[in-house]
Amino acid sequence: MSPLPETSTLLSFWSPTSLAGNVTLLLHLIGSMLLGMLVGYERSYHGRAAGMRTFSLVCMASTGIVAIFGMPEIWFGGQQLTTITADGPSRVIQGIVTGIGFLGAGVIIHEGRTVSGLSTAASIWTAAAIGILVGLGFYVAGIALAFLCAFSMSIVLRLERWLPRHKRYYFELFYTAQAHPDTIELGSLALSFGLDLRQDTVGLRITKSHQICTFMATSGPKNHVDLNGLVRILQATNGLERFSIAPERN
Repeated sequence: MSPLPETSTLLSFWSPTSLAGNVTLLLHLIGSMLLGMLVGYERSYHGRAAGMRTFSLVCMASTGIVAIFGMPEIWFGGQQLTTITADGPSRVIQGIVTGIGFLGAGVIIHEGRTVSGLSTAASIWTAAAIGILVGLGFYVAGIALAFLCAFSMSIVLRLERWLPRHKRYYFELFYTAQAHPDTIELGSLALSFGLDLRQDTVGLRITKSHQICTFMATSGPKNHVDLNGLVRILQATNGLERFSIAPERN
């Protein structure tokens, strides 16, 4: 008794040829994740907003989307559908990637010099890549990419926090109009609590009632930062009405 056409179509997605293509794609994804983590750690070490998670997610998603174009013979389980050509799905994929790019940009929040939401945006793009893989019949690779994404967002986050790296903090100080902010003195104060004030990031805005001083300070990979002590000193500073310290995160 020959199998039903529907059953034959379903089994074609798990044929030896399809599984071999999925395994090849899986190796591509793992390799791109490791390479993305390597590049991301260099950025994370130097205190940049985008770190290991963001780079590994973008790298994996790019690999998954590009690699499938080298395997059109096993798209949709290798079914020879005369109504579908390789150019058709590729245009759909391009539209998906472009649309998801705008969606990802919407979750990135930029406050002053602090950036957040980069990893969320990258994970949204990765989710689109997972959907594309599953839609084309790369079930094993799609499932693997989902687990790799979860691994990157959780375990890689812990690894990134454990590895030595520079941390950045964004300062915003509101002085009275009569005060005299001294960035040299602020730099010495920050250094005594484990922070290095970046003089090239110092900005000063003057309003009718305030002088607003902003700057970025970084900690060394092994420095102990005493934010509580720094906060107490700033609270007792004459002419300083209020201030904010925002750690950069992604």
